[in-house]
Amino acid sequence: MKNEWKVAFMKKRVERLRGMHDTLPEVYQHQRWVTDSLSTFLAQAGYATVDAPILEYSDLFLSSFGQELWQNLYAFRLHQRDLCLRPEYTASICRLYLDHYQQQPLPQRFQYAGPIFRYEAPGRNRYRQHTQLGVELFGGQTIFADAEIVQLACDMLQKLHITQYRLELGHIGVASGFIKRLRLDDHAARLLLSLMEQISRSEEGERAAQARLEALYPGNTAEEQSEDTTARGAKGAVSELETRFMSSLLNGISISFGDDAVRNEVVERFLWKVGRGEQRRQILHALEFMRALHALSGSPPLVFDELRALLARYELDEQPLAELEQLVAIVEQCGVHQQQIVLNLSLGRGVSYYTGLVFEIHARDEDGFEAQLCGGGRYDQLMRAIGSNRDINACGFAFGIERLLPLLSQNDLPKNEYTQALVIPVSQSDVPYALQVARSARLQGLRIEVDVNGHGVGAGLKVAVKKQIALAMIVGENEQRIQGVTLRDLQTGEERVTPVDALAEIVPHKEQRL
Repeated sequence: MKNEWKVAFMKKRVERLRGMHDTLPEVYQHQRWVTDSLSTFLAQAGYATVDAPILEYSDLFLSSFGQELWQNLYAFRLHQRDLCLRPEYTASICRLYLDHYQQQPLPQRFQYAGPIFRYEAPGRNRYRQHTQLGVELFGGQTIFADAEIVQLACDMLQKLHITQYRLELGHIGVASGFIKRLRLDDHAARLLLSLMEQISRSEEGERAAQARLEALYPGNTAEEQSEDTTARGAKGAVSELETRFMSSLLNGISISFGDDAVRNEVVERFLWKVGRGEQRRQILHALEFMRALHALSGSPPLVFDELRALLARYELDEQPLAELEQLVAIVEQCGVHQQQIVLNLSLGRGVSYYTGLVFEIHARDEDGFEAQLCGGGRYDQLMRAIGSNRDINACGFAFGIERLLPLLSQNDLPKNEYTQALVIPVSQSDVPYALQVARSARLQGLRIEVDVNGHGVGAGLKVAVKKQIALAMIVGENEQRIQGVTLRDLQTGEERVTPVDALAEIVPHKEQRL
């Protein structure tokens, strides 16, 4: 019985993990071409290539992903250490800067490319492991640095001949400024900012965000509601004065609580319910504001007047809007058409460290499906959050390489490189010479395989035909004696003897496949 179980176990096929994907030669070649092309372009702009470990301490990403998003990370505990597969690059590059570049003058520019891992629902061109290519710019004046990275992102698309896209610009300062005024607890404030992305995406996303907030901050029952609770307005959290008032009120009631600890617990529970009700009211107020922001999304310049009126109505600082106006003016002067720009002050990103500009670039593929190609923004407080003794101005963006590929023209992509010839040894004793011939041909720049099946010339020729290799180099004692090969064209059947050192003069004209 035990042996039967072993056999059954051995026969079970181990499948690829859901949400992961295998990269086959053609796609791999295209990805490498895109990565190399964009990396060369970024190097021309002064961005030095760096890389960081795939595995980091989990603490590094606490400032990037709050509790709401932590479930989407590949985080685990090993040998009493909390570790995490890299879910994004920005925090890792910040750590790299603190480890190696703190004494260097600002600004510092870095570029990177590599895999990241997030446990999210798979979808069209959406994988749990995908390749990010991006930049981080540390230092510099805010508006100039923001303009550089936005322009770079657009220029990179131009480099790939992707011209039909939408540049969506936002500023986290508007929503965060409003939320700070509400005096929410830290958890509620972080939750609202993290849900901004869902709220700005679609009506379905907004409903999902509303349901999440309702679950965490449910409404009171009719019996629990009172005029006192609803009249609290914007007074915020329960004060020490209110706590003392409740204690004295309960002391005057002729009910025995047993001891002071029980009475204090009753006070705390009552005031907690009141506080939760106030948090709920303020959260719903914030959702209304975010809906109003989202409703005013549109292209400049008209949308600026509407947004300015909305901020005035809520008595909010217009500085973020002024920064965006400057940014739009610079980007337009650099060649991005006004019709491609959309202002969306409710725009939220999937990580929580942004402090100013946020932006995304979207495009439709040939089937009409829209995809987010790029995302980024400003994060001036992240350095301090991961261990710096001061804030450092910082901004950056990242592209998803897998999402760029469907938008590229086949005419722009490199042609597949196929094996040009198969070296076939006549017998096993001719294998060493076959390997020497292959080495010499490769040094001449040719793409050469060696038949390692060991079944002779006839079988080797069949292998070449099956693999659509157009030429065969047959080598035996006679060929070794003259340091040559018998070159057979598998399309015409024509044969000729050619010196090994002259192969490059003939083979390039025979690169076609069968």
